[in-house]
Amino acid sequence: MIDIGTTTYSGEYEITDWVAEPYVEPGSTGELSRVRAAKVFEGEISGTSTAELLMAGNDIGAGYVASEQFVGRIGERTGAMTVQHWGVAEGADAASSGHIIPGSGTEGLSGISGKAVYSQDPDGQHRLELRVTFPAIEE
Repeated sequence: MIDIGTTTYSGEYEITDWVAEPYVEPGSTGELSRVRAAKVFEGEISGTSTAELLMAGNDIGAGYVASEQFVGRIGERTGAMTVQHWGVAEGADAASSGHIIPGSGTEGLSGISGKAVYSQDPDGQHRLELRVTFPAIEE
């Protein structure tokens, strides 16, 4: 068996659809919303995704949690997978991170595991970095 190890892939993405449904909970401060988003990825990560987000925000900060279904290519492998991620922002400071759901990979992405880091450049360009491993292969 050969251990594949961890490989890092990166890509840029564009948010192509954003549908927010505000909601109110008694005692909450700030805004709460459910969002359905769609993205298109280019680069070492290419394909499309749809995501469901729960968002909260106020004058000081904001945060979200999301489940995102990706379909496309990562490196030379194609298939689908699910990523669960979160983010928090306070002023200009922001952090966003997530993980690939174990067992969610299909076809060439079967067995994929790892971490997802979402970011946005000062010019507004969105980026995704995946640090992934695949199961060992038999020779």
